[in-house]
Amino acid sequence: MKISISVPSGYHAREILFPLQSLLTDDPSISSVFVITPAAEWHQQLFPDFASKFSFHPNAFTPEGHEHLLSDLKPDLVLTPTMGLDLKDTPLILAARRLNIPTLTFVSSWDNVFKIARLIRHGHAKHISNVSVAYALPDYFAVWNQYNSDHLFRLLPQLKPAQVVITGPPRFDYFTHTDRIPSKADVYRYLNIKSDPAVTSLVHCATTELYPFNYIIKQIHSAVVSRRLTTPIELYASVHPGGNMSKHQGYAKYGVTTRYSFGRRDSAPHPDFLFLPTTTEMYYLVALFQHSSLLVNQSSTVAIESMRANVPVINVMYGRSLDWWRWRHSMVYRDFNQHYRYITDNKGTSLVKHRRSLLPAINVCLNNPAYKSFERAYTVQEIITNSDGRCGRRLIDLAKSLV
Repeated sequence: MKISISVPSGYHAREILFPLQSLLTDDPSISSVFVITPAAEWHQQLFPDFASKFSFHPNAFTPEGHEHLLSDLKPDLVLTPTMGLDLKDTPLILAARRLNIPTLTFVSSWDNVFKIARLIRHGHAKHISNVSVAYALPDYFAVWNQYNSDHLFRLLPQLKPAQVVITGPPRFDYFTHTDRIPSKADVYRYLNIKSDPAVTSLVHCATTELYPFNYIIKQIHSAVVSRRLTTPIELYASVHPGGNMSKHQGYAKYGVTTRYSFGRRDSAPHPDFLFLPTTTEMYYLVALFQHSSLLVNQSSTVAIESMRANVPVINVMYGRSLDWWRWRHSMVYRDFNQHYRYITDNKGTSLVKHRRSLLPAINVCLNNPAYKSFERAYTVQEIITNSDGRCGRRLIDLAKSLV
């Protein structure tokens, strides 16, 4: 079998290509993997450890070019991470359809069906509205969970039951590779934190670009200075790999270690691959989640990773003082009332809706790591479906069954 995989960005490489790499390499029934990516020219730099069965091919510029590309490669199946949320996937799906090649879209993020709904209803943003076709339906979908499946059937009632399969997200398979996950001491060295990991609790603050985070950092720091926290902590603030570090550099005055999420590199040869975590960085990400004592965030996806590591999570559901209008009109506030309810409705996180409630919630989580443990496990089961380390295997087996 020969399979073609679309990798339009580093984010999508993290979701599909890297988690499937060893499985595809070791599968004798798969003879060739054609990676179609705008980074093909730099594949030796960006993807240095891929076996010879992987070859890298640049995206075409026209519908006819995509058709010629697939005609030359002759894959038995085309796998994409989106059905058009990334513009490079749409012409690939359309070209495969014209050539009668089966197509499978792995909906690469747990919240992307909501984005698909907006794409279908409103098209792309105005600055890219000149595309001739906004999206293309694949023959089959693979999704994270039952929520995604149900939502797709509501959104696309023409779909038949066999066209949507729940596999779970392959990148969560890394959590089961326990022999490769660094220690807490390793994480402290990686972050250049000098304190003793045996006597300090690591509090991970996951920032966002959608609303300021400094008011949360400042309040936690104030509690540290006034010794209102019941255990010594180290504060680490992660910045979204696509974010603007200048918005977050001010945290340093509060003693916070601040850096981009592991895998961001400013020297990438292609702008869509500024975030491209190596296998080592993926395991350090897992270690960060496992060895943190608490995650504090607004409405970040990393809450799922922290719950997968059975680490308490706090969702801050209030904005800055005297900033009511901006908070209510922020994307964070919208998230809480839309897709983020997949996370909060099962009560696996602590919802902090008032400033006065934040520090008591932090102390509860630090003093009792098992707090909400059952609810966390249930939420993880609902969101990622399979935590046995075989999501990647399920996706590959599904692809093989469709040929």
